[in-house]
Amino acid sequence: MSGPFLRFEDGKIALGGKDLLVQSASLSIAPTLEVERVYGDYDTNIAGAKTDFVNFAPTQNLRGQLEISFLISAETFAQGGTPNTIDRLFEIKAGMSEQPINQNIVGRYSFDNMYLKSFGFDFAPFQTIRATASYDIFGSVNKTIDRRFQVTQANFAHALKSFGEMQASGSTMDTAVSRAFEITSLKYNIVVGRKVHNTIRGSEHTSVNTSANGVVPARVSVENIESEMSVEGNEMMPLLNAYGDRQAVGSPDGIADSKIEAFLYDMNKNKIARFASQGKVQTQSYSVGEGQYAKGSITIKEIIK
Repeated sequence: MSGPFLRFEDGKIALGGKDLLVQSASLSIAPTLEVERVYGDYDTNIAGAKTDFVNFAPTQNLRGQLEISFLISAETFAQGGTPNTIDRLFEIKAGMSEQPINQNIVGRYSFDNMYLKSFGFDFAPFQTIRATASYDIFGSVNKTIDRRFQVTQANFAHALKSFGEMQASGSTMDTAVSRAFEITSLKYNIVVGRKVHNTIRGSEHTSVNTSANGVVPARVSVENIESEMSVEGNEMMPLLNAYGDRQAVGSPDGIADSKIEAFLYDMNKNKIARFASQGKVQTQSYSVGEGQYAKGSITIKEIIK
């Protein structure tokens, strides 16, 4: 070991065996305990039962959290050199796998049994793409040797060439505002709701007392998935009805969900990623001030599962 204190530059952070250019990471593990009391026979001196045993007892699995912020490159979206969609970056889709993410390292600690809880990123012209992710962890962590992050051929400056396209209710926003819509920034976020399942026999297994991990869940199911996309631009959506859709006709027939669809390009103008949120408009606003351009903001949320 190089020294008792680990510098950030010397730390390695990898998820699922894949290195990430992480700007910060926060890892925590803690048990969930409650006081357990066992009462004995009746004692006439106190006119009640004496406490024979008192201690802390676990009420659920050993559980932790991992919060990270990192940079996204064109290579992040690719599999085998082939451009990919944001859905597959962290398996964010209706049929996403319920298998845990293993082979994780944060600094000097390694651990398994990790599950995605939320993921999001934002980008704007002349800015690198910064992302955040949050995970649930079950079980303990292990000490590992110091491993330095190896810089690859990833080009994190690709975000300086990024473009967006927006669609609302099946027609482009350009059409809704006479072909004059421009996106100035975009934020994308997705949240995964999970439920932990344990078995009776598993909780009774001797590993509860003989292993630091104790017993990990038999299953961590995906209960719901929601995505949300917010854009700022020069306009907001006209003719917004009470259902959160753009209603440009006199009949409700044919009114579709609103949709924001954006594309990310590399420095050579090759499309490397597509991500979208199709659902209902949650909020929108429009503001203008002296010495400034008018600014519109639109947020759409989709129920994926």
